[in-house]
Amino acid sequence: MDTSHPIADRYTVARTRATPFDEAGYDAVLRRDFHDHYAGGRDLWTGEEAMRRVPGLLMDVLGGPGGARVLDLGTGHGRDAELLLAGGHRVTGVDIVASPAWEIISVEWPGRARFLATAVLDLPGAAEYEAVLDNGCFHHQHPGAYGPYLRRIHELLCPDGLFALSVFHAADGAGGLYANEGDRLYREFTVAELTALVGAHGFAPVATHRVPRAVEGLAYLVGIFRRVAGDGR
Repeated sequence: MDTSHPIADRYTVARTRATPFDEAGYDAVLRRDFHDHYAGGRDLWTGEEAMRRVPGLLMDVLGGPGGARVLDLGTGHGRDAELLLAGGHRVTGVDIVASPAWEIISVEWPGRARFLATAVLDLPGAAEYEAVLDNGCFHHQHPGAYGPYLRRIHELLCPDGLFALSVFHAADGAGGLYANEGDRLYREFTVAELTALVGAHGFAPVATHRVPRAVEGLAYLVGIFRRVAGDGR
């Protein structure tokens, strides 16, 4: 691979081009790579302080006394789920890799927390959630999955529901596409790129935030969007 991009400062991540989308093949890549990272204790995102700011940005827009049904995509060990639960919300956490922490959290928050080991596109139901949080999943998807992914979120949200999406921020020019040594993709986005992409699938922008990371020059771009009428296409 070429010189590593600092987007993932402790891993080798190099510029790449998207291959033709093979849903089953790339799903296997994600499952294998994330399983290896969790099993080896290399899930650095779990303890990243910048990522823990994102649930609060969503809850600021949700407002009220809590009680919203929130879908937490890529819940991992449930750090964001715990923050949402502490804010008074009901949380369904979803990840392709199950965590022992799920049972502990479910016991601590009886009747308000549940967890599912599944992919986003395999989630059942429609119009079930007042809010969806994607804190670091979307930017690892294959570009060929962006449309189906966003349409599924549109279907899962109630009318006027909120979608909080955190991705790698592209500071200079158009966002690039990168891959690690396990072939997992990393995509940077500018504000204009993210807003246009999500807006084309049935969402209206509410707010955007730049959240600095610990490595100088790196940041997350957090977009808050509201579901609008239509089929998300």
